Amino acid sequence: MNTLDASPGTRRRGVLDWIEWLGNKLPEPALLFALLAFLVVLLSALGSALEWQVQPVKPVLETQAVVQADGSTLQQPVLDANGRPVLDLVASGTPIQPRSLLTADGIYWMLSSALRNFAQMPAMPLIFVAMLGIGLAEKFGFFSALMRSLALLTPKRLLTPAVVMLGATASVASDAGYIILPPLAAALYLAVGRHPVAGMAAAFAGVAGGFGAGFFPNGSDGVLTGFAQDAARVIDPDYSVSILHNYFFKVASVFTVMAAGWFVTDVIVEPRLERQHPGDKVGAADDTAASMALSPKERRGLKMALAAVVVGLGLLATAVLVPGMPLHGDGKPTLPNGRALTQTAVQVLPAGADAPTDAVVLATEPLTVIAEGAPRLVESPGPRWSHVIVPVIVILFLLPGLAYGVATGTLRGQQDLADALNHGIRSIVPVLVMLFFLAQFVAYMGYSGLDRMLAYAGGSVLFNADLPIPLLVVAFVLVVVFGDFAMSGMLSKFGVLAPIFIPMFMIVGMSPELTTAAYRIGDSVVNIVTPLNSYLLIILAVFQKYRPKAGLGTLIALMVPYSIVIGLVWTAMLVAWVLIGAPLGPESPLYYVPGG
Repeated sequence: MNTLDASPGTRRRGVLDWIEWLGNKLPEPALLFALLAFLVVLLSALGSALEWQVQPVKPVLETQAVVQADGSTLQQPVLDANGRPVLDLVASGTPIQPRSLLTADGIYWMLSSALRNFAQMPAMPLIFVAMLGIGLAEKFGFFSALMRSLALLTPKRLLTPAVVMLGATASVASDAGYIILPPLAAALYLAVGRHPVAGMAAAFAGVAGGFGAGFFPNGSDGVLTGFAQDAARVIDPDYSVSILHNYFFKVASVFTVMAAGWFVTDVIVEPRLERQHPGDKVGAADDTAASMALSPKERRGLKMALAAVVVGLGLLATAVLVPGMPLHGDGKPTLPNGRALTQTAVQVLPAGADAPTDAVVLATEPLTVIAEGAPRLVESPGPRWSHVIVPVIVILFLLPGLAYGVATGTLRGQQDLADALNHGIRSIVPVLVMLFFLAQFVAYMGYSGLDRMLAYAGGSVLFNADLPIPLLVVAFVLVVVFGDFAMSGMLSKFGVLAPIFIPMFMIVGMSPELTTAAYRIGDSVVNIVTPLNSYLLIILAVFQKYRPKAGLGTLIALMVPYSIVIGLVWTAMLVAWVLIGAPLGPESPLYYVPGG
């Protein structure tokens, strides 16, 4: 008997039951970050009272003098056996001590900075703007029709890889992948004489297990980008992370997840189902495939939508490649007055202190002067196309969404257009609530100095351990996997891990982009089996259509082979990627080189 179906008074708890119980005891993400922020307040006061301190360190390039042909010498980086620059770790500045938030100044700062902390979260504009286009395309039905069309047109022998691949690219469509693809795949398998539960399992494995993969950037990429950049700037204030930082890796991951899911479905899961549960195929009559067939109106809408995509990509290519066009060549984002936005460090001096004779005074009460150091550009110069990625993503989703809406009649007037634009924003309201408390947690870590202390202490340990980066990648994947059983949310978990691990790994030469790629793997593969995945109940409802007595434990047991195989193959792929040395995305390196 499935322990999850037993009565509360008599059942025995298994490992999965305990995991589910523990997960259910955790607060909601927003409350969790509020509690973490409160914990930082307490730790800052405790550390200040106990006079904790950590010596800051910085990685520097090891160089050697090379004699040139003309007799002059040139300092060049020393390379290791793999051709990578060798780093040394040196002390940098005075030891850091925590600054207590439980003081008059600390409490004043927490209250006065709360709104600014939230408004300046890098993820805010990225996810908000991107979801305008993605939400509109989803609202008008473009994603649903596209997935159904691709699945229904797939030959029988290629059904499994097509279903898994569709699932691995479905994250761009928000919840649509979980809701549409598993029941459709089950019906298609049944229609061609294959086991319907195998189709459902393959689709769920692709959607959940391949969540970190995909052909298109999505709203989650924007949030991960913001978190990663904030964490990286603990070590390097000028570090910039693009929303396409893992794009090459994400695209390749689609095929990796597809191959692994194909193998598990056709070699392990479906043969076992055929042997042990052939009765699933003769359950209640299933008309899902027929009900999900495309109508003539939907087919016409898809043709217009895909034509709009082709036109949009053509215009984009023209704008980037043709001299004199808006996105050709390099550029520098500016303010309306033509000036570049910069950040300048300032120093608030204690009461009664005198300003240095050469200082620029910005305010007299309290005395505020410009600190040493040149101003820093907020947006660095670079290729023009790299500065407009998010607006381009919005346009490339708006065009097919609008074309599909007009062709199918789901877009009939301005009210429909407004509702569709609002649709994507409504879906991220829980994320915005979480971001408010996450912003306070991150800001409190920065004010107290605990973020830098943790990064320098942990980074020094890792540097002295001299572990190879491929091993660090594997270790971090495992950290995320185990953490996923306690906190399943992709964004909330990265909000906790990024400020800790990204600075640590940068000290040993591992780039924030590589850390994020490893995070995608660990977060995705456990989605298939963790009881904390809220969509598990949706998949269970599909499962019970073919096996009415199936329980949550039965579903998890069915999906465990996918989690293990996809996790092993995907991690091996990333390790191989590191060994090959290929970039993870446009201008997205594997290694962090100071000043590089």
